[in-house]
Amino acid sequence: MKLALMFGGAATDNIPSFYVKNGTMYDFKHNKPHIFEAAMSPQFVTQIWSYCFFYEDGCFLNLKEWEEELPDFDFDVIVYANERHGLDDIYWDKYSVARLKNKYSKAKVIGYVKEITVPDYRYKGWIRFLNDCDQVMAPASGHLQELPKYKEIQSELNKKINFCSPSPDNINLIYDKFYSNTKDNAIFVYLPTSPHRRGATLEFANYIGKKYNIPVVQKPFNSSYNVKQHMSWKDFMNYWSPCLWHFNLDPSEIQPGIQATLVANVGSINIGGMNESHHILYPETATCDQKILEERFVEYLNNKEKRFEVIEYAWNKLNEFYGSTVVKKQLSRVLNEK
Repeated sequence: MKLALMFGGAATDNIPSFYVKNGTMYDFKHNKPHIFEAAMSPQFVTQIWSYCFFYEDGCFLNLKEWEEELPDFDFDVIVYANERHGLDDIYWDKYSVARLKNKYSKAKVIGYVKEITVPDYRYKGWIRFLNDCDQVMAPASGHLQELPKYKEIQSELNKKINFCSPSPDNINLIYDKFYSNTKDNAIFVYLPTSPHRRGATLEFANYIGKKYNIPVVQKPFNSSYNVKQHMSWKDFMNYWSPCLWHFNLDPSEIQPGIQATLVANVGSINIGGMNESHHILYPETATCDQKILEERFVEYLNNKEKRFEVIEYAWNKLNEFYGSTVVKKQLSRVLNEK
């Protein structure tokens, strides 16, 4: 099975195309081992790029780099997310499913709903794109599948939406590298990029830290640029994973919540938030009600057996709902559908 992941004018335009050979990523320009922000090494990537490691000799194509001529490959399946300028009329032909089919005639093209919304002026083009694909997949493991937006999209498609786990990471590799049953009794403050998703995370973490004499850790601040310091995925994981407590009061109920899956993967405890994964992995603290969260926190803080129970529950649910093994099975079912 040869699989390609493709982006058509995405927000990740800065990530160059790569191919995988013998379990190692190589860049197309120099044919040398390749690494980028979402990778720990040329042999280990995370997030959606994990699809490229599902089978032998996978590939990621940033189609912005291939507007003139597509590379020669013999793909069996293409997982294609096209949600930005690739939907615009002026670029349509360069990013169309028809162009991919013409080049890779035997490949089944799966339209991937990487973002649940697109700008209104691109919505019709997005539906057209998804209808041109052989199948459609969307990342949702629980209540997100019932969102009105998905029902709206489904009503305009000529095929059903196949839901899949939003986290195709290699759970065992992350566990081997970052898991520890010896944690610092510290609170890490996780603040999403979008300000409206941060809620009262920082204020609540500081309150709890001061009241219970627990250190609060934040991503380092770059005073020269007045922004949080940029970190690679590997450095960021090494920075926060030693903390036992992970505070994230994200109020959004339409986010899958990839960060919480990583928290479960490294054996820490997530406190707060309304993302889908918060409800699946940490149901007792899947809220932004600070009274409830403080009560739960104190219970966990004072009860070692309860902490173990929470960590074990999250680990079991992580393996049930997330990870490369789960996603490969879901993908196989989609490919076998007529």
